[in-house]
Amino acid sequence: MKIEVVGVGDRRSGTAKKTGKPYDGTTIYGLKLSPDKDVDGQVTKEVYLNHLMNNFPVISVGDIVDVEYNESGFIDGVTIVN
Repeated sequence: MKIEVVGVGDRRSGTAKKTGKPYDGTTIYGLKLSPDKDVDGQVTKEVYLNHLMNNFPVISVGDIVDVEYNESGFIDGVTIVN
């Protein structure tokens, strides 16, 4: 799925108080570039990039990225396409 990035959250890392497990991630916000047949206007997306699971590129506002999901619905990779 291709999205145009309109926002990038701070990268946050640490240890979860509730589970004691480490976390390291960034949330990107964007506009989905492929149309949805049941939506009038644009669809917004919020994508959490878990840096513990994958090595993601540095993403900036204005980038167009292709987010690839696996059959389980988890992110397999992110590629900057512009």
